[in-house]
Formats: sequence, C-alpha cells, structure tokens
Amino acid sequence: MSTAQIWAAGQQRLARIETEAEGINTWKAYLANYRPRAKHADDACVWLTCVLALEAVNAGNNGIGSILVDSVGRVVAQGHNAVFNPYFRSDRHAEMVVMDDFEDAHPELGKLHGYALFTSLEPCPMCLVRLGTSGVKKVLFAASDAAGGMAHKLNDLPPFWIELLQGKMFSQAECSPGLAEAAGEIFLLNLEELTARIKAR
Repeated sequence: MSTAQIWAAGQQRLARIETEAEGINTWKAYLANYRPRAKHADDACVWLTCVLALEAVNAGNNGIGSILVDSVGRVVAQGHNAVFNPYFRSDRHAEMVVMDDFEDAHPELGKLHGYALFTSLEPCPMCLVRLGTSGVKKVLFAASDAAGGMAHKLNDLPPFWIELLQGKMFSQAECSPGLAEAAGEIFLLNLEELTARIKAR
C-alpha cells in the first residue's frame, strides 16, 4: 500500500471515532491533520498504528495498535488491543490480534521473509516471545515502554529465547518525534483505569 492509501484508510477509521472524551478528541484531531513525512521511512505505518490505538481507547481497551506489512509494503493484517471489549480476553494484545488474524487467514505460509510488524508501543514480554516464534524478522515500535516493554531487555530472557531471537530485529521505528509522542500519550489515556481493573481480578 502506498502512503496515500494508508492515509486514506486511516482517515476512514478516524471518522468513525465518535466520543465526547476530550483526550480522545485531542489525539483524533492531531492524527487527522497529520501527514506522514517521507523523510521518516516508517511514518505512514506508525501513523496507522496510532489510529488503531486510538480506536482501542475509544472501545474501552488499552491504547495500542499494530499492523503487519508484507515484503512489498502491503498492510496484510491490522488490529488493536482488545483485552476488555467486546469481552475480556487476557491474550488479546494488539500484536496478538494481528498475528492471530494473519495466521488463521494464511495457514499455508511457512515463512515470513520480508514481513515487518509495526506497533504503537514497545512489545511486552508475552508479545515479544510470540513474535519471535512467528517468524516475523522485523518488529518496529513507535513509543518505548520502560515499565512494561521487553525489546530493550532482550538479554534478560531465558537462554532459549535469546537464541531463538538471534537475527531478528526489535527496534524503535523511524518515525517523527511527534508520532512517537502521540503513541505514548494515547497509551496513557486510560492506562491507570484499565491497570486497576486487571489488578482487581
């Protein structure tokens, strides 16, 4: 997909977000007015993950969005965190949603050479291990997550996983600082509330 196609698809998603929540509307306006910049190679893909993250918040889920892109740049799967809604599913992190949908739709694919997964937030330990198992060689995130992210702590994994992840890339995406900030702030919109709900289970 071209940058223009990604932008058009994201704009359609933004138009469907209707809410009176000030925080959501602030970031909706920011994303609606943002044009991906060619000087940042990952800007368009990261922008779409931010749109998906905002959809997640609007649906009452954690604000994280993710997309899977094939070797020629087509977005082949997309989704957002869906842990709380439509019903509670503890495994439905954004990256898990995307990989579940893609693997269910393409059981014939044995290798994912050239594929890249983009996510608005640094993957947690569960998602990082899943992505390492999936065969995706490149995982790029918009915002770092010092408190819950695992990409910056790969060497703290058990030895089996450290070896399995050799040759795979987990790194911050090449996007504008503004988009990276947006991704982090969207994640924070309802984090305190949803974390309290998890702790109360």
